[in-house]
Amino acid sequence: MVQADEHAAREQVLRRTWYSHDARWFMAVAAECGFAGANRLNREVIREVGRLEATRLCAAQALKPPANLAAFLAILEEGRDWFVPDELIAMQIEQEDERSYRVDVTRCFVAENIARAGVAAKYECGVFDRIAGWHEALGLPLDGMPPVQTCALAADRPCTRRLAVAPAGEARQRSGPA
Repeated sequence: MVQADEHAAREQVLRRTWYSHDARWFMAVAAECGFAGANRLNREVIREVGRLEATRLCAAQALKPPANLAAFLAILEEGRDWFVPDELIAMQIEQEDERSYRVDVTRCFVAENIARAGVAAKYECGVFDRIAGWHEALGLPLDGMPPVQTCALAADRPCTRRLAVAPAGEARQRSGPA
């Protein structure tokens, strides 16, 4: 029988191995296709991964699609615990009003890895594309896609974004988790 400590250690090894694969795959694509193509493909794929994460988490936890931003943020926090806990990405999320919230990232394993690899000036952040995928999967799409930018933390800048869900008439473009 697997003990809780062993389960946590196994989970950490699996997660670290997956992210190591992801980093190596990105660098291989960048070497073959250039950074512009690798960044574009990475952001598309990570957005789709966000959709899958949200859908699969909701199915595994029998969660209903969120009716509002507060409910969405509660599901997102649960998902962060599953997929990118604080030891990987330290992120504070604060709801500002019925449609918007602020995200402050103070530590990010991606920023650390791209700085170590010497590609921070070329790498376009995909963290917020991943969150956009969550929004789409859960039926509360963002009011516009996050702007493309290089990693703020790797450039010693604050990583802060304000995200807003689309107005009510544009929301629920997707039916929610399958």
